[in-house]
Amino acid sequence: MAIISNISKEAKEKREHDAALLHKYKNRITITRLGKTAFDNGDYALALTRYKEYLQTVAEFKEAEDMYSLRLSHFDPERDLTEMLMISQVYLELSRIFDAIPKYKDEVKKCLEQFLHFTINQPYQVINSELLRKQIKRNRFKNYDLYRDHYQQIAIQSKKCYIVTFSLGTDHPVTQHYREFKEWLLLYTWGQHLVRLYYLHSSSLVDRWKDHSGMHFIGKYFFAPILTLFSKTILSRIIK
Repeated sequence: MAIISNISKEAKEKREHDAALLHKYKNRITITRLGKTAFDNGDYALALTRYKEYLQTVAEFKEAEDMYSLRLSHFDPERDLTEMLMISQVYLELSRIFDAIPKYKDEVKKCLEQFLHFTINQPYQVINSELLRKQIKRNRFKNYDLYRDHYQQIAIQSKKCYIVTFSLGTDHPVTQHYREFKEWLLLYTWGQHLVRLYYLHSSSLVDRWKDHSGMHFIGKYFFAPILTLFSKTILSRIIK
């Protein structure tokens, strides 16, 4: 009887826990808004509490080990895109809170790694890249090198080539050649600025073109041959 009683007690506790978790998950956006309001008002202690509560709730609901174990694979890229963007920016704001306290350097790095994971190759990559760039320019981070390095990693790890990909496809050999060209450019300060400007403007162009059948025709029969020719002549001399 004691064994049955214990099992019943455990089952009841699990039901109560699951119900409480579901309630928190359904109210997670409200929790995040409270965190954002606190952050904007300079109440970083409350912002930290709310942001961690949000991420830990999502992590538990998605059956991730902890808030630093959340992965893109836990989400539907179409249905959950808005939340994925929100998660990436919550990690970035958390990193800024931790950055103010020297002993939390490891937490800063973990948050930036998560920001990177939820940013690279996503539709909002350019938005997050510009957000981080402006913050690096405006703020005096104690862990400046960490922020700078993670900003550069967005461009280095990204597989996006926008106009090239639009015209030739993601897996085309010429597209890969332009990725190698991008890596070469990133070796130089002027090249990093050039890549940033290319990402910034070409992404908006492709967004306007992607649903236009005429632009797909132009991409395939006008841009693609020019890009291929440039790849086989000029780029082949630059990248050896």
